[in-house]
Amino acid sequence: MTILSALSERSDNSVDWWFAYKLPEDVSINGSAKTTGLEYLYLDSGCNKALALTGRQIDSPESALMRTLDQLNEKNRSTQKSLGWILYNDEKPDRTEDSETKGHSKGALVFDQKTDSAFWLLHSWPCFPSLHQAPFPSAEYGQTFLCVSLRDFKTAEEIAKQMYQQNEPQVYDFRTDGLPEKSWLYRLARNTKSNDQDPPADLRFQSRGGYDFRFLAKNRHWDEDFWIDWVRPRLDVNLDVETWRRGKRPGTEDCDGDHCVEDTLYVNLEPLGVNCEWHYTKDHSKWAVSESGAGHWVCVADINRQISQEKRGGGVICFQHEQLWKDLSNVAQLKS
Repeated sequence: MTILSALSERSDNSVDWWFAYKLPEDVSINGSAKTTGLEYLYLDSGCNKALALTGRQIDSPESALMRTLDQLNEKNRSTQKSLGWILYNDEKPDRTEDSETKGHSKGALVFDQKTDSAFWLLHSWPCFPSLHQAPFPSAEYGQTFLCVSLRDFKTAEEIAKQMYQQNEPQVYDFRTDGLPEKSWLYRLARNTKSNDQDPPADLRFQSRGGYDFRFLAKNRHWDEDFWIDWVRPRLDVNLDVETWRRGKRPGTEDCDGDHCVEDTLYVNLEPLGVNCEWHYTKDHSKWAVSESGAGHWVCVADINRQISQEKRGGGVICFQHEQLWKDLSNVAQLKS
């Protein structure tokens, strides 16, 4: 019987969490070759080293992403009937008509009530395929991924409740066999419309090993800037934010007198020992770090800092990790 977990890059051993940053396509790396758009940086809760470029591509069967999603392979799906999943994306993999009112949210919530286990993958890649099957979508832009081994099935239910009330994600693949209709996972999977106009939410949850996380989210009715008006005051820190900046957006820097939110305009991997850099126009990732080491906060999101996003649901997972904070802070360039 499979105990669902985030699986390590280094083996099939479970980890509390892993983070991956996919590089954009066609940027110079180490002075000569151009990237394919599938190379990626990686760090997990069991690493004692810095965020580093792996020798794999992110669609390789040995990558942490594919190892983790392989728990949804055909054999497990057919033999483990209690295995369930909810895959969601604001751009569906079949590229059929997408909802403009559903949340700007991308990820996978995978759960098994029988084994009391679950994992949550939050990412930024549009048109991500169903059940880890090829073809992968365009690799043109940089993308981020955060996967967390949840403490138990109850935690998956709590996350589903907040996603239902806030994110309203566009679900494109799911299985919820055996769950009652009152289950939040059951309701979330069916794309039912939530009319809630509650204020944004801040859910605190833990990984299986006891790491503390915060899931901050807002719904489409709130009509404010998510990063400036919700994430920043909840964490009570200045933030440097890297998100998709195409289209109408707030100013590059916004302050309320106490704290500021500032956009990252360039990513430079030289502090990580990799000769590679790119402009924000090549990046579709969504992440933020607190400035000046305040709390060593790292946030990985699926919603942009953009005016159009004020009318979409979305969220972010934030946690404190000194090494990952240091690495991302070092590569973020606030001036182009």
